[in-house]
Amino acid sequence: MLKKIIHIALWIIALSVIVVGLSFANKNKEKTVLTKPIIKIDYASENRFIDEDDVLKEVVQSTNDSLKLLNSLDVTQIEERLKNHFAIKEAQVYKTIDGKLEVSVLQNRPIIRVINKNGQSFYIDEDGFLMATSSKYTARLLVVSGEINSTYNEFNTQNFNTMDDSIKSITILDEIYELAKYIDGSEFWKAQIEQIYVNKELELELIPKVGNHIIVFGKPNSIETKFNKLFVFYEKGLSKTGWNEYSKVDLSYKNQIVCTKIYN
Repeated sequence: MLKKIIHIALWIIALSVIVVGLSFANKNKEKTVLTKPIIKIDYASENRFIDEDDVLKEVVQSTNDSLKLLNSLDVTQIEERLKNHFAIKEAQVYKTIDGKLEVSVLQNRPIIRVINKNGQSFYIDEDGFLMATSSKYTARLLVVSGEINSTYNEFNTQNFNTMDDSIKSITILDEIYELAKYIDGSEFWKAQIEQIYVNKELELELIPKVGNHIIVFGKPNSIETKFNKLFVFYEKGLSKTGWNEYSKVDLSYKNQIVCTKIYN
């Protein structure tokens, strides 16, 4: 019985120490002026669209912010500001028990760069959102150009994964995204395909890194089937004839591949 009483007493003392410690820490935070935040950036790829200075500008937007007491900062508001930055996918901001502000952000990862007919350039990220370009960094990615009329301002609030069919009918960006997503998910095709071109019929043509041929993909449907067909052709056809035998490899026909031979 005595041991049980001692055990309970020790627990009470330990809890009291913790409560007093937390109260002391909270009182200190109420008097603590914001110091330079601890910033952690999780880059989802090798791209570097943002750095610590960019994050700091979103956290401390004026001299008055830097003079604020830590306890008066609205971390939810800061998180929302960070998430509105074109290069930031997720953001977490919290106050540590020792009176610091810690900021953790995850950078967006684009999978394709779009250049429209007017020369405007922007990215589509892995989640199906448009992403602005940066003056400080250019990602080395698959590029699509040609007969693309859509602009960044028209679709920068849209998500191509959940877009209504009525909106899809007025743009080809959703189809470009689906094709880019498939290529991004394959190490082989990611290494093989360098560029996509949208022709006047709004059909897609792929330009590979190896060989002098153009791959006529046609409409971006049956994507996996077409790439499987192309892989078999590469493996069993071009491996025997050579990579520079054809000027065009057409996948748009059902159950067959039509090739245009190079004649010297």
